[in-house]
Amino acid sequence: MKKKQFFNTFAAGIFAAAILAGGLVSSTVLVSANEESTTEAPENSDTAQDNNASQLQTLLENEGFYVQQGSFYELDTLKEASAGRLLSCFGNNAGSSYMVFNLPAAPEQDNAKGNPDYNWPDETATLYDDPNVENAPANPYFAPGGWQYKLGQDEAIVLITQLSPECKYYSFINYVMFTQQKEGKDYTNEKAFFSAGNEETGLYHPIFGSIGDSVNMVNIKHDGDSAYGSQAVIVISANQTVTEKVTAQLTAAGYDESMINVMPIPADTYNMGLQKGADTFSFLGRISQPTDQDAYDSYIENLSANSVVYRVSPQKELDADPYENAVLTARGTGEHEISKLKNGSRHLDEIREAIISQYANEYDYEELSTDIAVPEGLTAYLNDRNAQGDNRDTAYVMTKDFTLNSDEDFVVVYGVNHTQTGKALYSNAVLYARPMLNGVCSVYDSLFPGSAASYLEEDCDNADDYYVYKMARTQMDDYTSIIEYSTGNEKGKFYGVDNGDTLLLAFRAYMDENNVGASYYEIVYDRAIVFHKK
Repeated sequence: MKKKQFFNTFAAGIFAAAILAGGLVSSTVLVSANEESTTEAPENSDTAQDNNASQLQTLLENEGFYVQQGSFYELDTLKEASAGRLLSCFGNNAGSSYMVFNLPAAPEQDNAKGNPDYNWPDETATLYDDPNVENAPANPYFAPGGWQYKLGQDEAIVLITQLSPECKYYSFINYVMFTQQKEGKDYTNEKAFFSAGNEETGLYHPIFGSIGDSVNMVNIKHDGDSAYGSQAVIVISANQTVTEKVTAQLTAAGYDESMINVMPIPADTYNMGLQKGADTFSFLGRISQPTDQDAYDSYIENLSANSVVYRVSPQKELDADPYENAVLTARGTGEHEISKLKNGSRHLDEIREAIISQYANEYDYEELSTDIAVPEGLTAYLNDRNAQGDNRDTAYVMTKDFTLNSDEDFVVVYGVNHTQTGKALYSNAVLYARPMLNGVCSVYDSLFPGSAASYLEEDCDNADDYYVYKMARTQMDDYTSIIEYSTGNEKGKFYGVDNGDTLLLAFRAYMDENNVGASYYEIVYDRAIVFHKK
C-alpha cells in the first residue's frame, strides 16, 4: 500500500485559518486561495495534540488499522452560504453554533472533486491508495467537501476534544446525511428536496436525519469534575468488534474509560460501505448561549488545537458485527403543559385579543398556527424524507409560509414560556427564509420575562409564564428583534431577508425534565400573527 504525500488545499476563506484548522499533530491549516500552503499546527502540550494522541495512532496502526487525520471545526452556515460554499443552511438555529468533521476519503476511495468556478475545494484525498487496486467511487460532492462521508461497516471515527465552556446547551450527534435516490421515484414535490452527486457517484438526496440520542452536557462521559471545559473522547462505528479494538487502544494510550463515549451506527438499518449508492453520514456539534462570551470565543479559536480526529480503517476487512437500533429516551411525562398554567387557556386568548386589538386598525393580519416541523431521523430515513438536521433533544414546530411585503410589516410571536413550565431547558423562535432555510432572526427565552405583562390583566400574577415578541425592521418597543435585509448586508446576503421573500417561523423547546425534547402531545404550540400595513 502506497502512502500519498499529504497536501490539503482549501479555497478562499472556507473557514478562517485561526478557527478549526484541524486538530492534527502535523496538519494543513485552512488557508485562502491566494495563500495555498501547508502549515505545521502549533505545538501545545496542554492540548489533545499530545503524546497520548500520537501513541494512540501508533497503537492503532500496530493493531492493523490505517489511521488518517481529519479536523473538527465550526461551520458557520450563513457565512458559507453567503459566500456560495454551502447550498443550504438546513434551518440553522440562529444564534447557536455548529461544529463538524472534515474527513479524508477512505483508503482505496476516490476523493470528490469540487468546482473552482464556485470556489468549492476538492475533498481531501486518502493517504492510502494502491494504484493496482480499483478505488471505490467518491462521495457525492456537497460543499464544503469532507463534512459528509461514506463509512465502511468496519471503520471507526475517533474524536478527542475539549468540551465547551459553560453554556445553556451543547450536544454531539450522528446523522445519515445523503441517501441514494430511489429508481423511478419522482422527488419533485418532496419537501426540501435537492439532488447531489452524478452518474459516477450515484444520485443522492438529503435525509439529514439523526441517529439515536445525542451525547450532551447532561450525559457525556468526560475527564475532570465538570462537563464544561473538560476533555472527552467519542468513538463512532457500525461494528462492535471495531469499537472494542479502538477502545482498548484508547485506554492503552492513556484515555480513561470514564471519558470514552461510544456513538454506534446500526449497520443493519443503514447502507454502510464505500460502494456507489451507499449512504453518507455526518457528525454535528451544537452550542447555544455560552455563559461567558470571551471564554467561548477563545474556545472556538482554539478548537482545532484542542481536538484530534482520526479516521480508522482496517488494513484487511473485518467481519460484520453490527449494532442494533438503540432504545431511545422516551419523550413525554404524561402531564400536559397546560396543567402547569393557572388559567392558561384564558390567558392565551387574552394575549391574542390584545395583540390584534393593538394593531388591527392600521394593519391587516394573518394568524399562523404551528405544527410538527420535521420527522425524527429514523422515521425520515425510512420514509425517504429530509429531516433537516433534527435532534431528539428538542421539539420543533413551525408555521406555514408567509411574506413581509413592506418595511412596516412585522410579525408577532407569542405563547407559553416553556422554560417556566419545565417543558424546556431553553426555547426560542427563529425566522427563516426559503429556499435556503437560513435562520436570520431569533428570540431566546432569556428575553421573554416581562414581554407578556402588558397584554394581560394588571393583577395577573403569572405573566412570565407567557411571552410576546415582535420581529420587525425597526425597534417597535423593548421586545423587538430586528430583521436584517439581505440586499447590501455587509456580513453576507443570507444573514438577512428582503421584503417579498418567502418566510416561515420555527420554534424550539430543548430538553424537558427527562433530558430529551418534550412530547409534541404535551406542549402548547407557539403561535404567530403577521401584520401587513393597510
